[in-house]
Amino acid sequence: MKQMISVRILLAIFLVALVISLTTVGWQFRTAGPETASSDDPVVATVGNRSITLREVKQTVALPLYLADQQRNQLLQQAIQNTIDEELLQSEASRKGITVAQLLEEASQSEPIARLANLPAPVKRLGLGLGDSLDTQEQARIRQALLVYLHRKTDVRITLPNLEPPTLAVSTQGHPSIGPDPAPVTIVEFSDFQCPYCQQSVHVLKELRNLYGDKLRLVYRDYPGPNHPYALQAAEAAHCAGEQGKFWEYHDRLFDRQTAGQGWDFASLANELGLQQKTFENCLKSGHFRDQIIKDLQDGLTLGITSTPTFFINGRPLVGAQPLAAFQALIDRLLEQPPHS
Repeated sequence: MKQMISVRILLAIFLVALVISLTTVGWQFRTAGPETASSDDPVVATVGNRSITLREVKQTVALPLYLADQQRNQLLQQAIQNTIDEELLQSEASRKGITVAQLLEEASQSEPIARLANLPAPVKRLGLGLGDSLDTQEQARIRQALLVYLHRKTDVRITLPNLEPPTLAVSTQGHPSIGPDPAPVTIVEFSDFQCPYCQQSVHVLKELRNLYGDKLRLVYRDYPGPNHPYALQAAEAAHCAGEQGKFWEYHDRLFDRQTAGQGWDFASLANELGLQQKTFENCLKSGHFRDQIIKDLQDGLTLGITSTPTFFINGRPLVGAQPLAAFQALIDRLLEQPPHS
């Protein structure tokens, strides 16, 4: 009898140990398996034992996601501004004990509001059904002028966070550049010689070089668009001129002579710059730089570029023909940062 009890006890202990062992092994498999990831970087797919995380995928589409977030922020900014405007009008009307429509009618008779709206005084009445009412454009100007007046006397603060651009790895090695190699700020431009927006950016980049001097380096990369039939050969011509040390001069000539829907006389431009004509023409005919230009285009597609010009300022994207101030805002922030930050 005692022997049977002992066997049962041993069996029970064995079963308990087995359960604990299986539980531990199961936990280990769950924590060490392919679905393991931190909470801020979840696994979004697995291929066999290979886990693909959200952060990894986001890196491959960082630029398109940033542009989509920019559009979202612009919509939010517009919605915030519209809400603020409605609140200002409603609050002022409530303070005076009248409706918003009556507030606008009252504003239409105000000389200060008329001056803000750039309308001659005395201002016509909105009328609210009367025959001398303002037209739609004048009503809109009166409303906007009233809002300017209300904004000036009201503490309005918008606290929607600004978007931080991603920092992308963009190669500069072996591409035409101007400015010192160790400059603290490098602008990489993906451009198209037939693109009118790229042409608009040429003078802005020259102004930046004048403003920042040796603090700025500019790198040119090609992104000839499929809708621009002469862009690829223009890029080849610029690189052929670069073989003779005249890339940037030829670059400027191409943009200066850009004409919508038309190409260039590449040989004539080379002659203007005093290039060795036969060497230039042989280079252009050989297609020597075509693979390099196509590689630039492929790199741009991998980065998520969909239009020209697209700039990367120390890896931070800036898309489109931007004003000088947009570049300065980003460059000044980068120059304020300590080195290697």
